[in-house]
Amino acid sequence: MTRSGKKFIAEAAGVDLITTDLAIYETCNGLWKLATLLKTLTLKDAQDIATVLNELTAKNLIQAINFTSIHLAQTLDIAQKMQVTFYDASYITATQNIKATLATEDKKLFKAASKSVKTISFPQLQNELNKTFEQTISNQQNHLN
Repeated sequence: MTRSGKKFIAEAAGVDLITTDLAIYETCNGLWKLATLLKTLTLKDAQDIATVLNELTAKNLIQAINFTSIHLAQTLDIAQKMQVTFYDASYITATQNIKATLATEDKKLFKAASKSVKTISFPQLQNELNKTFEQTISNQQNHLN
């Protein structure tokens, strides 16, 4: 798990990854649930993943958008129009505001968001990160030659 996380950090260095700050709490809450309630993940693995997440945010490889940067009234409007939760609409609002691509595995959010912003799945994101990483390595090798 830690090895995969370190590879992800290296791949992520070539792109801007941005999320809402609440998503970081939600991710760690999910790790807690998997380790404590469902027991499908060891506490050590959950901590390793949390450590990688810490490294990603500390190195600004994942930038967290604070809720104060998101137009709350605009988000309520999007939630109502698209019939998604405020939480999901916050991702759409943030994506629109920074003119980014939204990566999600949530099918309802994917369908709603794709009407107004570029939306990709996590496997597509991983593919993009791999391409960026390979291009960076290739450029470095060409520069050395």
